[in-house]
Amino acid sequence: MKITKLEHSGMILEKNGRKIVFDPVEFENKLPELNNVVAVVITHKHGDHLQVEKLNEIVAKNPGVKVFTTSDTVSELPYAEAVRQGDVKQIGEFELQFFGENHAEIVPGVIPCQNIGVVVDGMLINPGDSFDMLEDLPNVKILLVPSAAPWCKVPEGMDFIRQVKPEMAIPVHNAVLSKLGNNLNNNWLKSACGEIGVELKALEIGESVEV
Repeated sequence: MKITKLEHSGMILEKNGRKIVFDPVEFENKLPELNNVVAVVITHKHGDHLQVEKLNEIVAKNPGVKVFTTSDTVSELPYAEAVRQGDVKQIGEFELQFFGENHAEIVPGVIPCQNIGVVVDGMLINPGDSFDMLEDLPNVKILLVPSAAPWCKVPEGMDFIRQVKPEMAIPVHNAVLSKLGNNLNNNWLKSACGEIGVELKALEIGESVEV
């Protein structure tokens, strides 16, 4: 599987020419041409994860693409299918196992919206904007670990790495950081990885890794 970093929490997973895309957005960088996309996962409805115009463009270019998101987001996306914890979808060669329910709290005691995480092929975890865990956690190879957010502290990302124990952790949710801040947070995440023998792979926008 080839994993390519987009901006913020956006990712492309590619296998045998077919692609799954997570949370495709544009801020300072334009999205690449996204062809042969079989599924898009929108983890939640916040604007740093869902840009309806950009998603519409992907759907128009990829007839038959499946779009999965939370039940409180489908009203904005009439072509999307709501998924919840425990749902499993087989899309071509990809197996998607969904988990989690709510976005992490920003204001204590207030849940901003729903959030859905996903495990792809039992080997990659994308939690979205949450540190929710699967009840039966598979031995995953790749963890997409949130790096910075109003709801996220670096020690929480470090603990998430320790709990999941992947082979590799890739920082995401990092468009909110300067270059200096990104390097600083990555160094803290790397220290947690070093404790348990995990590789931290900090991808630049457009950079890929094969697993």
